[in-house]
Amino acid sequence: MLGTYIDSMMGEASSPVSRSAVIAVSLFLLIPLSCHALTEDDGSLGLLLLGDVGASGSPVDFWLERDLIIDYFSIPMAQKSLPEKELIRYTSIYFPRNLEHMMDLYDMMVICEEEELFAWYTSPRHKDIMYRAVAREGMALFSSLPHEHYEFVEWANTRLSETLPHEYAAGYTKLLGTWKLDIETDKDLPPVFTPFVGLGMESFEGPHLGKLHRKTGATTWAWAVPHNSPFFISWEYGDRDARTSASANDLDEPWWGSTYRGSPSQNPWGGDLFLNIVYWSVGKEPITDLTVVRSVRDKYSNYLVQRGVTLSLVEFIDDFGANIAPLESKLEELSTGRNLARQLYYEQRYEEALEHINTLFDTMMEIEQEALKLKERAFFWIYLIEWLVVTAALMIVGFITWSLMVKRRLYREVKVTRAET
Repeated sequence: MLGTYIDSMMGEASSPVSRSAVIAVSLFLLIPLSCHALTEDDGSLGLLLLGDVGASGSPVDFWLERDLIIDYFSIPMAQKSLPEKELIRYTSIYFPRNLEHMMDLYDMMVICEEEELFAWYTSPRHKDIMYRAVAREGMALFSSLPHEHYEFVEWANTRLSETLPHEYAAGYTKLLGTWKLDIETDKDLPPVFTPFVGLGMESFEGPHLGKLHRKTGATTWAWAVPHNSPFFISWEYGDRDARTSASANDLDEPWWGSTYRGSPSQNPWGGDLFLNIVYWSVGKEPITDLTVVRSVRDKYSNYLVQRGVTLSLVEFIDDFGANIAPLESKLEELSTGRNLARQLYYEQRYEEALEHINTLFDTMMEIEQEALKLKERAFFWIYLIEWLVVTAALMIVGFITWSLMVKRRLYREVKVTRAET
């Protein structure tokens, strides 16, 4: 997340002004702020998003922003608002330069409805890096089916298709008609889907989906009924048993509760299900106490919004010459506290994380109240000086007007003179 990247650049004692400078410079240089060296040591998970992703094309960014420990970077390849040359250039600039760079930054790849991903926007070198990351280094991979037959052909012609449990060579088949989810409960599977059974996820409908063609050895976690077609499949692949998976329905489809394609379903758990898939894919325990974790994510989202507002206010009053030194120590404490909240969340001590975030939120509100007082004080002196200047100018103009026009003390009649003869 953006705050994590900036903190790593500036250190935990960053002032609001210095943080703003980093943001400005980073944006000017087009540095991908979401991209941040991520390892388990710092309590974070790194995701590389490819394909139909980005805030204007997918809900994935919103889901990931709500999570405390996931940092991600998007390389959108289906944003029609950008020219094709710009998309190719963007991919070339921001795709990891080699396998080591890829593994240093990310724990998982998420490829959504690939569009022209393999046809135009990635080079053979990019494809090779992705394949080796999964097959040799054990990087997790999630993919949703593309919606075009030629995209299936492109997939089938790359080695990366070998890593997924879906057979792309079978071609694209679209399943029309409403469907519902039927979650496998008889198998001894990790609790990725099963925690949602009691929450009514199986009652929500989707308008259509693609057909998954399972390879031998693939595990089916859920079915689309009445089509009796797999909804989500996975297996382990390569030298380090990378967990790779495929979904028959893209993440921006209505079933997930998304507003990006038609009228969304009322499914409120789509993002939570996807995050559970991510957790399981990278080797973390999926979340079973969804109510508590959702409370943590909601509170954390509110905290981030409040944090942005407060930091903007502090920077604003600093520009007006207010003394923000009393606030800086508290802001430093909050930065440390945020790292602790992330660590508690990473360790899946969710109730403790929620309590800590509540404390952070209350502290941020106190800082905002103090900042408002400083703003009022700074503005008081500004208003006072302006009042004095205006009043002084009014008094001077009034005195001159009174002297010239009323008392006429400075008035002298023009005397008529004539030349002596």
